[in-house]
Amino acid sequence: MKIFEPIKINQLEIANRMMVSAMVTNFCNEDGYASEKFIAYHEHKAQGGFGLICTEDYAISPTAGGFKRLPGLWEDAQIESHKKLTDRVHAAGSKIFCQIYHAGRQTTSAINGVQCVAPSPIPDPTMGEIPHELTVDEIHELVKQFGETALRAKKAGFDGVAVLHETDADL
Repeated sequence: MKIFEPIKINQLEIANRMMVSAMVTNFCNEDGYASEKFIAYHEHKAQGGFGLICTEDYAISPTAGGFKRLPGLWEDAQIESHKKLTDRVHAAGSKIFCQIYHAGRQTTSAINGVQCVAPSPIPDPTMGEIPHELTVDEIHELVKQFGETALRAKKAGFDGVAVLHETDADL
């Protein structure tokens, strides 16, 4: 069975073809730092033999999340706690990707303290809040934040990055 055979993604060799997809746990601290519970959760997946783990949504800014206890890499100080995560997952034999994200219209000011944003002022059907329509300058700022978060993910030891932006449905 090929499921137990190694596979390569570009230059990255993964021990097998079993992957844990991103699942929101809300196990991090509200400041985006990795908690012991968050680290142990992913470490147990690695110990279970999964070749690749893709984390849940890593917020690109303090106001980008759709939940209060998401991981974040919007500032350099957060790198160390997430480096502990990648070190422990690697020690257990798995590779780990960081899913970086912005909730877009799929959040509310009650969750992140600011009006949600999107390419258009069309509310998410489940959240109901009318988003602020992004300006060109704000779009450039989001792009910059995604890039900076990806760099921090690399510094934290992640093997790859998956990019997710919840407003894609508006485009």
